[in-house]
Amino acid sequence: MIPNLKVEIIEPVLCKGVPSDKDFKALDDLAATIAQKHKEHDFT
Repeated sequence: MIPNLKVEIIEPVLCKGVPSDKDFKALDDLAATIAQKHKEHDFT
């Protein structure tokens, strides 16, 4: 079903157990990527 959609897939952040500093960094990067994509496409 996904190939028929006109969307961009962003790599998810997966974490098991207690998150490490690396996991929090990955979440910060994901949030920054999402914010950047929203700005690029003029979403509010």
